[in-house]
Amino acid sequence: MQHQRIVWIASVVSAIAYVIALGLDIWFAPQNGTLAQAIVSVYLMSYIVLGFSILKATFLGFASRDFFNENSLMGIASIGAWLLGDGAEAVAIVLFYQIGEHLQESMVMRTKDSIQSLQKLKVESIRVLRDEQRIEILPESVQVGDIVVVLAGERIGIDGIIIKGAANLDLSTLNGESIPLAVQEGQEVLAGAISLDGALQIRATNTYVDSALSKIIALIESNSAKKAQSEEFITRFARFYTPIVVGLAALIAFVPALLALASGEDARNALQIWGQRGLIFLVISCPCALVISIPLSFFVSLGVASSRGILIKGSRFLEALYNVKTLVFDKTGTLSKGELSVSKIQTFGAYDAAQLLVLAQSLESHSTHAIAKAILREENTQPLLALSSVQEIAGGGISARYEGRTILAGNARFLRERDVQIGEEESTFCNVYLADDGKLVGILSLSDSLKDEAQETMQNLREQHKKIVILSGDSSLVVQDIANALGVKDFYGDLLPKDKVDRLQDLLEPTQKRKNLVAFVGDGINDAPSLALSDVGIAMGKSGSDIALENADIVILDDNLQKITFAFAIAHKTRQILWQNITLALGAKIIIMALGAFGIANIWLALFGDVGVALLTLLNAKSALLGLQTRNVFGCRSAQARL
Repeated sequence: MQHQRIVWIASVVSAIAYVIALGLDIWFAPQNGTLAQAIVSVYLMSYIVLGFSILKATFLGFASRDFFNENSLMGIASIGAWLLGDGAEAVAIVLFYQIGEHLQESMVMRTKDSIQSLQKLKVESIRVLRDEQRIEILPESVQVGDIVVVLAGERIGIDGIIIKGAANLDLSTLNGESIPLAVQEGQEVLAGAISLDGALQIRATNTYVDSALSKIIALIESNSAKKAQSEEFITRFARFYTPIVVGLAALIAFVPALLALASGEDARNALQIWGQRGLIFLVISCPCALVISIPLSFFVSLGVASSRGILIKGSRFLEALYNVKTLVFDKTGTLSKGELSVSKIQTFGAYDAAQLLVLAQSLESHSTHAIAKAILREENTQPLLALSSVQEIAGGGISARYEGRTILAGNARFLRERDVQIGEEESTFCNVYLADDGKLVGILSLSDSLKDEAQETMQNLREQHKKIVILSGDSSLVVQDIANALGVKDFYGDLLPKDKVDRLQDLLEPTQKRKNLVAFVGDGINDAPSLALSDVGIAMGKSGSDIALENADIVILDDNLQKITFAFAIAHKTRQILWQNITLALGAKIIIMALGAFGIANIWLALFGDVGVALLTLLNAKSALLGLQTRNVFGCRSAQARL
């Protein structure tokens, strides 16, 4: 960090010194003497400071046989300017390039989330029973057969089987499931789950290295390394532009001399004249306007996206988004709201729906469970019942006394254990059963509802010919209901993080230079491996975990799915702007290069053309992208109104 700061300060000082020297050079035009020598010295100092990284990259490129890239073009052109005796132009070339690079870096710094949260997921120590004593040891020291103690609110650090206790588990780390799972003695649990309300003793069946939690961490780390890295636009452009202009400069320099030699004329004189013109052509061909205008175009695009609550962590992800043909969605917290709400009330016997809700809320007001909170959020104007002898059973439900009767609320197992008759029924809902004096009186069904904009977003994406897939850790029945509601044909449920990665890997094209890219949209810790592996990872910023945000390439700050549609609009418009700006810059460059080849234009005309074209491309990018905010994009009028 200190080194980067020193380099930045040196670059700024060199740029200021260059501007001052250039002003003196233009104003006084000294041909020799102390002032002229001082100006040349400043040019040389500025060139070394500003151009060092470019010359180093050029040398390393030649050493690795990568002859034609943007660094080699800048290096060759700036050295050519020195050979022509024009240090001012040589510095201008590297200065323009460094400004473009700085703009590129500042885009990433402004939009990249610097969260470092993977460590938060790791378990630092595990509590085990040794000789009837609780001791804390390193996770790596846990052996198969050890008894692990997990208290309420703690994350389970090892795979195993419960030998004592019961609890409701938060499984969102493992599968994104929004509904807590009730567990008791004899059931298997996996590392990564959180005990919400009960103490557990667990017999380890795996070592920490082989646990589900460690596998999630390993998936995140390995998939980040495997993510396909797209080349920057200017790099791809330089790969064909550089050899063309270097080849043309060589032809201008040597073909007339060879023709003069063949016809018996003075070849040395021809080589001197046309060699100088070849150097001038090479210097003029240096695409300073493109070096500036391309980052400026992306800078404006990312600024517009950021102003609409879409953080894109660099231009290459905006480029990649243009080529995305398949979108893979997580369900909970992404397509759905990620919180339970009462969606259905069934009554039996004397209770009506309003009375049943009062009964449920009276019981659940004594609990901090996620399901209790969802029931208490339901609107109710009636007073709660005055209960006595309230007892909450972890992983089961609540019992209480009211007017001499026992009333119950809980899961099916909890009520069956208390001899309440409940019919068997497979359901996509989370059901809370209520009983009064041993008889079932009602069922509250809770579910995670779709986001308001989900259906419209899916329709908009289908109109853009995007393939849509849903991958979820929720039960297959729940995922099927969501998929049917959204009109999505490809969906998979009951997936652990590794299963999601395997399904995603099947969708990714095998080559590194694939054209039809895949974006993954998620929000949970369990989505982080898929976000890291996909070509473009999109995270929901409001509901998303820190680790998901860290591994995503694009973050939707307010979780509005329609922002994805708007991000695609920005990507498409940016591509249009890039080609417009390239056409404008190259058109002006070709005219000036042609004039330079015949000795009509000089390098200062080229520099003037570069500055003017760069300003025009900036204005073009700004006006076109800002227009997105007021125009209909892809036919999404209602979406744009909300954006």
